[in-house]
Amino acid sequence: MSSAQCSWGVPGTARGRVGAPGGWPFTPGVHRLAAAVALATHVVFVAFTVLGGFLAWLLPWVLVPHVASALWGARMLAWRRTCPLSVAENWGRERAGLPRLHERGFLAHYFEDRLYPAACARRVEILASSLVLGSWLGFAVR
Repeated sequence: MSSAQCSWGVPGTARGRVGAPGGWPFTPGVHRLAAAVALATHVVFVAFTVLGGFLAWLLPWVLVPHVASALWGARMLAWRRTCPLSVAENWGRERAGLPRLHERGFLAHYFEDRLYPAACARRVEILASSLVLGSWLGFAVR
């Protein structure tokens, strides 16, 4: 068997050459796709967490999953834990040969110094939290 072919016959993915110890039978393109899926999921989740309460004005059943996502988001902001979606994206990025996310995670990597200055991060978090609470207040009085 050539060094450019793994036991499954996929060219360019020899065991031990791609991925973690023991090798991964995937090309960097598959890992890049995994990172992109984690990124897209993260964007949708953050958007839903911030704006989903307004969607609940039109579709009341959305309020229950929105409360769950808002609680998760509040937990992430308050305790600064590592998000599982960031872990998944870093896994794909590393194996695709791309740099890891910023040490403070998804929001710092993609939004700080692009949409708002890093020095204003706490203010943006307070604004997003206010949007969530305001959407719930609007839902309650509508």
